[in-house]
Amino acid sequence: MKKYLLPISLIFMVGAFLLGFIQIDNVSSDKKGEEVINYGVEDIPDNLKTVTNLSKRNEDIICAISKGLVSKDIDNNIVPSLAKEIIKSEDGIEYEFKINDNIYWSDGSKITSDDVIVFFRELLKEDDEENIHALLDVYGAREFKDGKTTFEKGVAIKSKDNSVIIRLNAKNDKFLSELTKPQYRLRKYLIMWENIKKNYNDLVYSGDYKITSFVDDKITLQSNNNDENRRVINLINDSNVELSMASFEIGERDVVINPPQSQLNKLNNDGSLITMPKDTGVYLYINDKNNISLQGRREIYKYISESMEEYSSSNEKSFELAEGSYFRENKEDLTKLQTRKVISNKEEAWSPPKVLTILCRDDSINRELCRVIAKWFDENTDISIKYSLLKDDEFNDEELQKRYDMILINNEANIFDKDKFYKKFVNYMSDDEKEILLSSNCNDDVYINLENKIFEEYKIVPLIFYNENIAYSKKISNIKMDGNGNIDFSSIQ
Repeated sequence: MKKYLLPISLIFMVGAFLLGFIQIDNVSSDKKGEEVINYGVEDIPDNLKTVTNLSKRNEDIICAISKGLVSKDIDNNIVPSLAKEIIKSEDGIEYEFKINDNIYWSDGSKITSDDVIVFFRELLKEDDEENIHALLDVYGAREFKDGKTTFEKGVAIKSKDNSVIIRLNAKNDKFLSELTKPQYRLRKYLIMWENIKKNYNDLVYSGDYKITSFVDDKITLQSNNNDENRRVINLINDSNVELSMASFEIGERDVVINPPQSQLNKLNNDGSLITMPKDTGVYLYINDKNNISLQGRREIYKYISESMEEYSSSNEKSFELAEGSYFRENKEDLTKLQTRKVISNKEEAWSPPKVLTILCRDDSINRELCRVIAKWFDENTDISIKYSLLKDDEFNDEELQKRYDMILINNEANIFDKDKFYKKFVNYMSDDEKEILLSSNCNDDVYINLENKIFEEYKIVPLIFYNENIAYSKKISNIKMDGNGNIDFSSIQ
C-alpha cells in the first residue's frame, strides 16, 4: 500500500488564523468586528444541487460553503481538505480517505466518514451523469444509478474507523483530480440545495463560510470561525461586469472577475489586477469542403495568427498566443513549435477569394476577436471578412456550419483530460478521425498523431489561450483561484 500523508491540522489552524484577516475600512463594516468584502457577480443561482447549469462564478458559492475530501491548488497539486491522509492500493483500484478529526459542520457538530458516505449516495442518485464520472467509476455505482442494486449492498463505498474506503472498477489516474471538483464537495441534505434560496437557513455547511442571507440580488456569506472578527462576503448581482466595475470605481465592490478589457491596463498600472492562466482556448476550424486548398488554409491560419499577434501586443492581460500549441503546457516543447512554424511558412500557389466567412457563438470575447480579424484583413490583404455571431441553438445547426469558411471554437484546454478536449472537435473531423477518436483505444500516442494530422492539414488549429483577470480593491492584498478555476476564498488577504 502506498501512503500519501497530508499533514494539515497545524497548517490549516495557522493558515486560517493568518488568512482570516483583511484590513478593511470601517465604512465597509455592517457590524462591529466584521470584515466585509463585496463581490460583484452577473447572476445568482437558486439551485446548487447540481453543477449542470452553473458557471464558474456560480460554482464559487459551492466552494465557499463546502469542502471536498481533497482539493486542487492553483499549481494543480492535490492538497488536503476533509481527508488528512489517503492510502492508495498498489494496483490503484482502492482508496482509503482518513477523515480529519478536527472538522466540523457550521452548527458545531463533527463531520464524520458516515456523512461523506450519505452524501455520495445522494449525489449518485440526484446528480446528472455528466457531472459524476468519478463516482460512476466506483464498483457498483452505475448499477445503483440505474436502480439495479441498493447502495448499501452493491456500491463499493464504505465507512470504517472514520475512513471512507472506495474501490473502483479499474485503475483511474484521474480519480483524485476529479474528486477536487465542486460537485464532490460535501453538502448535507443535498435535495434541499435545489432551492437554496428557500432552505439556506435550515442547512449546515462543511466549508469556510455559511449562507446567512439570500435575497434576489444578494447572498451574504459569513465565515464559520468563532473569532470576534468574522469575515462577511456579499455576492451582489450586478447583471453585467460593466455595472460591477462602475460600483468598483466608487468603492462599492471589492472583487470583480474578468473586468472589461478596456479597464485592464489601468487596473494593472494601479496595482489592482491579478492575471492568471485559464484552461480555455480558442481554436479555428477551416472548412476544407469549401474549395479552400491546403495552401489556402495554411495562408488563412498564418494571417489570422498575425492578427492575433498584433492585437496581443496591447492586450497581453486578456490572452496568450497559442503559437501552434493546442495546450498551454505544450508551449514549452520548442522543437514541436519550431517545426509547426516552419511548415506554416511554406509558400505555394493559391488564389485567395474576395470574401471569407466566420461563424462563432455570440459573446463579448468572440465579438472582439472577429472585429480584430476583420480589421486586420481589411488593412493587410485583399480579402474581406464577414462574420456571424449566433446564440447556441443557432450556432449548433450543422447544416448552417457547413456554409461557413471558418468557425471559432471555444474549448477547455485541460491537458489532463485530452479525451474530452478532442471530442469537442469530433463534428469537424473526417469519418476516419471520428472512428479513431470514438474508439476505446485512445492513448497519448493516438492523441499526438491526431493532433499532428489536424494541424498539418490546417483543419483545426489553435489561436489563443484566455487569461483570468481579477480586479481587487485596496482592502485586499491577495486573492487566488484554485486548480479548477474557482475562487479560493481562504487565500484572500
